[in-house]
Amino acid sequence: MNPRFNLKLKQSQQLNQHLHQALRILQLPGIDLEREVEDWLQDNPLLERIEADEAADSPFAHTLYPHQIGGEEAEDALLNVAGKEDFYSYLHAQVCEHPLSAQEAALVHILIDFLDEQGYLTEQPADILEHTPLEWMLDEDGIQQAVDALQAFDPPGVAASGLTESLLLQLMRLPASPARQLAARLIQNHFDELGKNRAQNIQRFRKHFPQAEPETIETALKLIAALNPYPAYGFATQEPTAYIRPDVWVRETKDGWKVSSNEAALPQIRLNQEYCALFKETGNESPEWKEKLAEARQKIDSIALRRNTVLRLAEYIVARQEDFFIFGEIGLSPMLLKDAAAELGLAESTVSRAANQKYLACPRGLFALRYFFTQAVNSDEDGEKVSQEAAKAVIAQLVENEDGRKPYSDETLVQLLKQQGITIARRTVAKYRELLDIPPAHKRKTGR
Repeated sequence: MNPRFNLKLKQSQQLNQHLHQALRILQLPGIDLEREVEDWLQDNPLLERIEADEAADSPFAHTLYPHQIGGEEAEDALLNVAGKEDFYSYLHAQVCEHPLSAQEAALVHILIDFLDEQGYLTEQPADILEHTPLEWMLDEDGIQQAVDALQAFDPPGVAASGLTESLLLQLMRLPASPARQLAARLIQNHFDELGKNRAQNIQRFRKHFPQAEPETIETALKLIAALNPYPAYGFATQEPTAYIRPDVWVRETKDGWKVSSNEAALPQIRLNQEYCALFKETGNESPEWKEKLAEARQKIDSIALRRNTVLRLAEYIVARQEDFFIFGEIGLSPMLLKDAAAELGLAESTVSRAANQKYLACPRGLFALRYFFTQAVNSDEDGEKVSQEAAKAVIAQLVENEDGRKPYSDETLVQLLKQQGITIARRTVAKYRELLDIPPAHKRKTGR
């Protein structure tokens, strides 16, 4: 046998250690990056943290957004919560404010510790008896009396057995009225029929309660909407609260929408000036310290690269999604990662890392960068492309404004979308409708 040797040329790309670290730092979420930097500071004495004035970093320092709070406003809110009593301490402190005997007060203290994280008492009196010492000489009647007493505490709805009872307990604290009475009946008998569409709810419950005035039904629905489903909501917990800090701020100026980095979201580190000055004076040339110095500089560079890459990507997003910041999700345009990569001169995998668990805060709230990358759904070659999110927003808007007596079928929605320049198949409309948690037409139909 004659051995044969073949030579093949192969081109491959290998990442050096510095670039590998930079890409890993780029992909990390903010909380993980903070932990990583803490490890760096412990391991390398040539690194030190820069204490930044975080309050000055937010361009929305005096602006509150309904339902969504980003950045420093979120931090302030959480700091306020952290200074409050937790839910259980708040209840224990109220025991002395109620006219209870020593035995009743002791039972209420016991029951408070049986409440779950939502503020409900899901254990039955018999179950509570099984979990208490026999020498306490408890009985079910005494426990039930203590439950009744605890349900008079604040916040309203506490110690209920579940959502329905909690809402009813809260209603009973409100002044008596026909609307309150109707709200109680709705919760007891038709709570699962409540939908997101206010007009459809009114139409639906007019059918169930033909004797009630529309204004009374509307007021009853408002009463229900104002109730708190979880009595413990809003209190501090015994566990640390996780929250998201935006990586970038987006705000409107006289020159258009501007993007800036949230410096408070990035760990600020630098070379330790005292050690560096000492090495310079003594001429320390040991290989170990040279390696530490090079390592420290690489880590500082990797954070700077992360900051600049995320900022460039956010600027690209804002430039192409300006209509979103003006009109909301209905203004989203189709946008792909590969297009962003080509425009920014980066690999698509790098853009994907930069978008991974990074967030921007704007007057509309807090949004993941990946939210803005969405496929086109318009099949017309000559027509303007429309994003999936925009198409879903139009569907939701059409259903919101439809006549409840003649709700739009999926086929009708297809035709209405086509009139607005959005051409998609009926099965796609059905899929988007389900994603929006909108029932089919026959289930949306209301009475006359």
